[in-house]
Amino acid sequence: MGGREKRERGTEREEFYKALLPGLPDDIALDCLARVPLRFHPGLRLVCCRWRDLVTAPSFHQRRERIGTAEDLIFLVQAVVPVEKCGDSEEEKEGGAVCQPPVYGLSAYNATLGSWHRVAMPAPVPLFAQVAAVGREVVLLGGWDPASMEPTTEVRVLDPATGGWRRGAAMVAARSFFACAALAGRVYVAGGNDGQKNALRSGESYDPAADAWAALPEMGEERDECQGVAAGGRFWAVSGYGTEGQGRFVGAAEWYDAAAGEWRREGGLWEAGAAACVGVAGGRMWSVGCGGGTGGVREYEGSGRGWKEVAPLPVGMRPGPSPCAAAAVAVGGAGEKVLVMAVEKDGDGGDDRGGHGAWVLEVGSRRWTRVETPIGFTGFVFSATAVRL
Repeated sequence: MGGREKRERGTEREEFYKALLPGLPDDIALDCLARVPLRFHPGLRLVCCRWRDLVTAPSFHQRRERIGTAEDLIFLVQAVVPVEKCGDSEEEKEGGAVCQPPVYGLSAYNATLGSWHRVAMPAPVPLFAQVAAVGREVVLLGGWDPASMEPTTEVRVLDPATGGWRRGAAMVAARSFFACAALAGRVYVAGGNDGQKNALRSGESYDPAADAWAALPEMGEERDECQGVAAGGRFWAVSGYGTEGQGRFVGAAEWYDAAAGEWRREGGLWEAGAAACVGVAGGRMWSVGCGGGTGGVREYEGSGRGWKEVAPLPVGMRPGPSPCAAAAVAVGGAGEKVLVMAVEKDGDGGDDRGGHGAWVLEVGSRRWTRVETPIGFTGFVFSATAVRL
């Protein structure tokens, strides 16, 4: 070992044994650092090696949870450039203009502090990608490759505590518009379609810790554009349609019985109209209906019992008949909440261009709160997930 290397290692050892904050016992200093908001953590990591290792360790974020300073982050796969409208101008009629596909990014909303930011990405976000959280990691997967516009097997994993990305093991099958949800430390995917718009029955599950995929048995039915929900300890693939039934959504759902290693079918769960489904506390499944069918927030009561209404839509959210463009996720904190992004009503304090706004529903009180949505974050949201740090 050279002299320079010895000196560098000696400096690191000295840093490790220094007090976290001079003049304070380490346990008190640790509580002080744990109260620093997440937006300042990149600066904390630059102070010294010990601080860097401290603020990125799971035990540090567990301490933040214990002392009540953890923050809820909601990650959203969101269109950041709207689709160009075509066909009206003379130039377009003459074939001089071409519609451009939307550009997607990963947005983050801090539900604790009410702030928004765009997550730095090593590569463009696939169109219509899914996102799910396991522990403190955020898994981004599938969708359309922005260059080829073909379904992709790509998987990327973000550690929000460090801002670092890693490439995950690829999915076995390329798919888009599939059901996706995280449950018991794994990310489950099922259904969707391949590059030829053939609806799929297949499914698989991903273990981020092992960076490995495992095949699931095939579902009983093809399910393109099905919704994925984790509720009641089950992974649900809700509605969707088969290859021959393009766009005709079925009322049945299937849920995966992990103990038996097979899918169970449940009929009569889905009704006509667009809605965003989310699993909430107590193993319940909620549906936020923003267009067509029955509006409002409803709770699924089980096979044969259907849905019951638990809350109306908030003021300012556009009801049907336009399709719902909403994403809902459950977040922790002082009482569970659900974030919904949907099309705003014209002229109701919203964006007259039909932009998307955000609302938070408190699960316990059923009370809605409007969330300030900056102009750069009013694009359509395809999928969302939540992490506490």
